[in-house]
Amino acid sequence: MKRDIITVADLTDDELQSIFQRAQNFERITVQERRSLRTKLEGRQCLLLFYEPSTRTRLSFEVAAKTFGMEACVATAESSSVVKGESVEDTAHTCGALGFDLAVMRHPDDGAVAEFAEHFPAPVINGGSGRSAHPTQALLDAYALWKRDLLRDDLRIAICGDVLHSRVARSNVRLLNRFGITPLLVAPKELLPDGFMQKAGTSDAENLQAETQHNLDNVLGELDVIMMLRTQLERHGGLVLIRPKDFIAGYQLNMERLEKLRADAVIMHPGPVVRGSELTDDVMEDKRTIIVEQVAGGVFVRMALIDLLMQQK
Repeated sequence: MKRDIITVADLTDDELQSIFQRAQNFERITVQERRSLRTKLEGRQCLLLFYEPSTRTRLSFEVAAKTFGMEACVATAESSSVVKGESVEDTAHTCGALGFDLAVMRHPDDGAVAEFAEHFPAPVINGGSGRSAHPTQALLDAYALWKRDLLRDDLRIAICGDVLHSRVARSNVRLLNRFGITPLLVAPKELLPDGFMQKAGTSDAENLQAETQHNLDNVLGELDVIMMLRTQLERHGGLVLIRPKDFIAGYQLNMERLEKLRADAVIMHPGPVVRGSELTDDVMEDKRTIIVEQVAGGVFVRMALIDLLMQQK
């Protein structure tokens, strides 16, 4: 039966644990064992349909698919008939007719990936949709915490930066809540307005839980984990919501603020990092920063998800 992963809500609790365990198994295999995987899905085709720029998500999905022997075909908005006015529905019918076995789609509009999935005959994975969801990023972030035995209900994690425009923040709140964790959202009022949590979900029924805070310095010392977010200027509609110097003064994680973090705290970032804005070079080089580990883990998590879906197909 066809399965689509549009949000983390599309995965059961057992499947979440299975994905983490599979990812760890893939991470631990030898080079020789990894080569043997290339026959697992040989002859299958994976469509990577990306209507927004991407480095980490697109490349890691491509590596994951090719590790299983799948042929990965990449299409972007600029290279597709969307520039000629083709609708999402018609694109789905066209791609479906070409016989793809799996599709990963990224789109700037919130509902576009779900609409594509309605008309595409094979499984669809959301590679990032608008400001609403980025499920595989949340999965790889959670995987990094799971490996450290940090996915417990007393985890104190802050997500700091441009929360308002972040699909990563929304997906992480959804997934952390599944483990009984209430994250702390830290941002200036311009990027974390009143009532944000009521508007963060795709439906009122999700009942997402998060605390909010506008002062980063007040909470640094109590955190187990801090996830920094870049300011997504491309989603600000040309408006200056906050001056860069004001954002840096209040929310940049720098050497001074590093000293307030616990020695065993974990620093995360979904990427891309804008050095000198939300993070400084000192933070990038700090031993508590696991950004590169997140990227590496993303390949194994996406392998695990592809493995899960293609076994169920």
